[in-house]
Amino acid sequence: MKRKVLLLVLVAFLISILVGCEPHFLDGDDDYTQVEDLVYNYWIAMINRQYELAKYSCIPGGIWYNKNDEWEEYINANSEGEASVLIYFCKFYKPTEVTGDTAVVYTEIMTHKIPFPGSYVEGGDDFEYEIEVIKQNIPLGAWKLK
Repeated sequence: MKRKVLLLVLVAFLISILVGCEPHFLDGDDDYTQVEDLVYNYWIAMINRQYELAKYSCIPGGIWYNKNDEWEEYINANSEGEASVLIYFCKFYKPTEVTGDTAVVYTEIMTHKIPFPGSYVEGGDDFEYEIEVIKQNIPLGAWKLK
């Protein structure tokens, strides 16, 4: 009896793992949500300085793929000396627009220089972006930053 229960639990566990391997979205998860999640995950990777992870959200060689290098350079240049740059993902400042296989996400990013103890540094920047996102054929239905 114990073996049957253990086998049943093992089979259920393996099925759940295999089902989890396929990308799937919750019912009601529309294109707007998928696109905003993609942009949010891109900026979370940038905030955590995981530049290669952020590139997975982009079309290789695209605008945002290359902008990733610009942000890495900006962070490194402004983190020298007596401060470190902190990026804040602020908000979507306008509703996301989805038209067929393209979408535009309006996002605002803020940076702030955090001084090291014993130093005084002021500064920070605000950035507003209109990020174009395109639905890809491979994998089917996956969105990528242009």
